[in-house]
Amino acid sequence: MQWQGLKIPVIIFSLLAGLVVIFGVQWIYQKYSIQNPINMVLSGNEAVESYNVSTEGKQIKITLTFKDTADLMQSYNELQKELDPKMGQRSYQLLLKDSRDDSLQQVWYNSQFAVYQAIAQGSYRSMAEEIKQEAAAAGVEAKINIDQKNIYIRLKKDGRTLDEVVARDGGQSNGNIKAPLVGGGTNAQGN
Repeated sequence: MQWQGLKIPVIIFSLLAGLVVIFGVQWIYQKYSIQNPINMVLSGNEAVESYNVSTEGKQIKITLTFKDTADLMQSYNELQKELDPKMGQRSYQLLLKDSRDDSLQQVWYNSQFAVYQAIAQGSYRSMAEEIKQEAAAAGVEAKINIDQKNIYIRLKKDGRTLDEVVARDGGQSNGNIKAPLVGGGTNAQGN
């Protein structure tokens, strides 16, 4: 079959072969340049219980669960230090997955005012006291840590955990409040 001297089947075959090559190279790049280095970091980290890596557009989403025995602040910071060199200039979100239930969610809900007030006013000591009081009233164990970048809150009850990492710069949550923080370093988002 020809059209003005051009063989249409050869053109179609060449076009399809070119597309296969382009998408094949893209898949190989994704797998070996992005997925494998991330998987090596996550699988090698003893604090990580489970993880999933996905890509949405140009952004990489890393969803992970820390072991309930892990120190949230230390584990989170170590993981970011390991991921940042692997990610380079690629933007990513670090989403924390936990095993929260309604009672843990309610303690977190009741504690949010104190957290965001502390960020705005610098009253971190009273924030920690209020969260611990709220948690104790519900029979929940609360562990609160703070560093220059984030506030780390872990609530535990009956084998369930709630993990929240809240950025201190403007109060955007790196936890379940899905403020769009992207990139490496301090820019992470938990779930």
